Amino acid sequence: MRNILFVLLFFVFSGCQDDGDTFGLMMPKDGLSFRPIAGGAVMYYNLPEDDETLFIRVRYRDAYGQEMLRTGSYACDSLLLVGFNEARQNIPATVTLCNRARVESEPIEVTFDTKDSGPVAFFENVKVASNWNGFTVSYDVTGYANGMAHVLYTGKNPLTQEPDTLLISSFPIMEGTDTLSFQVQQESESNTVVIRTEDFRGYMVKQKIWENVEAYSTEKLARSQFEFLDPNKFSKNDPEAQLGFEYLFDGDIKGETCCYLADNVWKTYLAGPGVFGEDLFIIDFKEPKQIAQLRIYCMLNMRDFPYNSIWRTVYDNKLPCKLSVYVSNNKDDKDSWKKMASFEQDREMDASLRWCVNAATSNWDTMDESEVRAAKPSYMEVMLPASGETYQYLKVVVDDTFENEIYGGSGNDTEYVTMHELEIFTKKD
Repeated sequence: MRNILFVLLFFVFSGCQDDGDTFGLMMPKDGLSFRPIAGGAVMYYNLPEDDETLFIRVRYRDAYGQEMLRTGSYACDSLLLVGFNEARQNIPATVTLCNRARVESEPIEVTFDTKDSGPVAFFENVKVASNWNGFTVSYDVTGYANGMAHVLYTGKNPLTQEPDTLLISSFPIMEGTDTLSFQVQQESESNTVVIRTEDFRGYMVKQKIWENVEAYSTEKLARSQFEFLDPNKFSKNDPEAQLGFEYLFDGDIKGETCCYLADNVWKTYLAGPGVFGEDLFIIDFKEPKQIAQLRIYCMLNMRDFPYNSIWRTVYDNKLPCKLSVYVSNNKDDKDSWKKMASFEQDREMDASLRWCVNAATSNWDTMDESEVRAAKPSYMEVMLPASGETYQYLKVVVDDTFENEIYGGSGNDTEYVTMHELEIFTKKD
């Protein structure tokens, strides 16, 4: 007897029945409407005012033929129908009502339309273009965005040494416009670029290939190929403390030479006061060149500070967190300068996330000689677009520097800036 009661209770409470039993009420078609969206549709419904009706259910097959079931109640007035990629029309579906006893009504037949999903629509406004030592991917995503994009290029598999398609980056597809720059590890005069998109369920949706995307090779300029100009006389030039702009180009990218110097001797570059928003320096290439990128390095080792009224025993709050790069072919014409690139990080960013991640914060937080030699250099990289245009002059404008995590606040109210090494790269001849 107990087993019979258990079986009866199971059939009462186990959910809507699939054995053909139905209750009399049906969902009127005029209580339903559909709106196509990216990757699916929204079904709007108006449930009948009936004490027995508890749920509404819609069944359909997605783009992969899988049976989909969506359930709604009086708590809402719409259901999201998902599971599609390319836009489709007249997708068949069935709609039923479900009563408190979990018995479904007779189904009614409906159809709905969809729009291209995010992983499909992504390709409508994506471009791949040549860039320095690689390529750029530009996209403009509007409306409902979801899924992932995977960027690959053809090269040689490092394990098998056989031709392969190598993943270089993956990123979520989000609404907005962006341009991403990629430098390939395996240098080549041109690349075959592949972009694949994936939906939110992990299915690969679409792929597009760009062949023969030219990669512009770069080379670091020798010091003899340009002049450093200091129009505002910001550079602190002190032979005794070994401060000056010439130390920007001495090849010491980590501050190793400072380990072996006497106290109060730096061999680095310090500029100020009042540099924010002003022309920090100008580089004269002597002839027009295609300018590719700048690398700005920080010092890893710390010494006792000369000019204590300037340094205030703190180093990292003189390092730039926001700067812009301008180019021109007539340095004396203010209207000829064109902004070509910029770099910005939050001035309050955690030190472990900054471009100068290994820079000491003060002369109490320093590395010894062996640690400096073993450490990786820390540098800011500013890429200029590969536009094919040539310029003779380049200038740097610094707008802000980092805060110091130990002392708080900027501590740099006099607006000084330091950099340890500067490397300039142009298109390789």
